[in-house]
Amino acid sequence: MKTKPVQPKRKALIRVLGCKVNQAEAAAMADILERNGYEIDSAATEPDLVLVNTCCVTQRAEGKSRRMVGKLAQKYPRARLVVTGCLAEVNPASVQATSPGAGLLGTFEKDHFDELIRSSDELTTDEPRPTAAFCKSFADLGAHGLPDRTRGFLKIQDGCSQRCTYCIVPSARGPSRSLDPRKVLEHARQMEAAGFPEIVLSGIHLGHYGRDLSPARTLERLLEQLLEHCPLTRFRLSSLEPQEITPRLIHLMTKHPGVCRHFHIPLQSGDNGILKKMGRPYTAKLIQRLADRILFSSPEACIGLDVMVGFPGEDEASFRRTVDLIREMAPAYLHVFPFSPRPGTLAATFNGRVPDKTARKRVEELRDLSSELRTRFYARFLGRTFPAVLEERSAKPGKLMIARTDNYIPVKLDATGSLVQGRPFNVTLERIAGDEVFGSTTLSFVLASSGSIPEL
Repeated sequence: MKTKPVQPKRKALIRVLGCKVNQAEAAAMADILERNGYEIDSAATEPDLVLVNTCCVTQRAEGKSRRMVGKLAQKYPRARLVVTGCLAEVNPASVQATSPGAGLLGTFEKDHFDELIRSSDELTTDEPRPTAAFCKSFADLGAHGLPDRTRGFLKIQDGCSQRCTYCIVPSARGPSRSLDPRKVLEHARQMEAAGFPEIVLSGIHLGHYGRDLSPARTLERLLEQLLEHCPLTRFRLSSLEPQEITPRLIHLMTKHPGVCRHFHIPLQSGDNGILKKMGRPYTAKLIQRLADRILFSSPEACIGLDVMVGFPGEDEASFRRTVDLIREMAPAYLHVFPFSPRPGTLAATFNGRVPDKTARKRVEELRDLSSELRTRFYARFLGRTFPAVLEERSAKPGKLMIARTDNYIPVKLDATGSLVQGRPFNVTLERIAGDEVFGSTTLSFVLASSGSIPEL
C-alpha cells in the first residue's frame, strides 16, 4: 500500500504598518491563515500568499503603505496579494492603480476574513459597498500573539467618534464600538492558557470602551474583571486619551501587580491654542496635573507622550510652550512626528503651514530631548529589580534576549541560561551602555495565582 505523500504547507508572508490595533489584527489573521493550512514564514522567498495590513493615518503613512504593497507585488508576482487596513478602506483606488492584482479587504470585509481566505474568488469587486462610516459591528478576529512574541495584543475597541481636525481614522475605521466583555474575558483566558505572560489591551479610542454597549460598560470595570479571571497574566494599556485616564485606572495601576505601570498619552501639543485648532478636548494644565497625579501615586511609572510638530499655526512661542511643558512633566520618552496634511481632514485646509525645514529642526530637538529623558529614566532604576517578560519566545545560544519590565524598560539579558517564557519574572537593571540597559534575572516568579482587586 502506497503512502500518500504529505503535501507541503502553503507559505504566507505578513507585513504590518501602523498602530498596535493593526498588530493585533495581523496576529489574529495569521492564526486564521494557519488554521487554513498556511505556514507563516517571515523569510519566505516564494510565498503563496502575502498579507499587508496598511496604515494611512498621515499622508506619509499612506505613501509608505502604498509603496510597500507595490514592492511586494513586484517581488512576489505569483503570490496571492491581500491588502487590508486603513488604506484599503480610505483609498482602495490607489492600491489598485499600482497593484491591480491585489485583493482588498476594507473595514466591513475584515469581519469575513476567514471565509474570504478560504475562497478562491477574487476579493475585489465593482459593486458599491458600504463605507466604514456605517460600520456598527465589531470585527472580532480572535486574539492571538504575533509569531515568536510573548506579549499578546487583544483588540477590545475599534473606531473613533472623536473628530480631531488632523485625523482620518473615523473615516478609515468608522465610529467607536466595543467587543462584548464576555468575549474579551474568553479571549484573555485563552491567551493566558496559551502561555502569554502579558496582554496589551488595544483600541483606536481605548478609553471609550463600553460606551456603545447595552448596558454601558467602562474600561476600569473590564480591567478589574480581567485581573480576577486571569491571575497569571499582566495587562498593559495601549494609548489612552488624557481626559480618560481616571483616578480608578491610576489606582489599579498603582496597587495591582497585574497592571503595568505605564501610560502612553497623546499629548500632541503643549500650547492651548494649537490644541484647540487640533480639536483636542483638554488643556496643557490638565496634562500637567495628570502627570503629577500619576507620578505621585507611582513614582516608578513610565509615562510616554505622542507629540505632533509643525501643526498649522505653530509658531516658535507655541513650540517653546510644548518643550517647556514636556520638561516640567519629565516623561520617560516621546514619540515625535511631524504634521503631515492628510487629504480629507479639516487641518489639511488650514493656513499657517510650518516650513519643512523648521518642522524638521523641531522634530530633531524633541527627539534629542526624548533620548535625554529616556536615559535619565533608565538611570534612576540601576540596581533595582522589576517584574519583566521576555519579548521573544526563542533564544539562541550566545544571543542577548530582551525582557520588558512592567514600567516599559527593555533590558538585555544573557540567553544562555534557562529563561522563563510563559510567566513574568524578576530582572535587575545593572548598567547602561549608550541607550541600552543590561541586566540579570533571578528567575523568581511574580504574579501569584491569587490577586485581589484593591478598594478605593
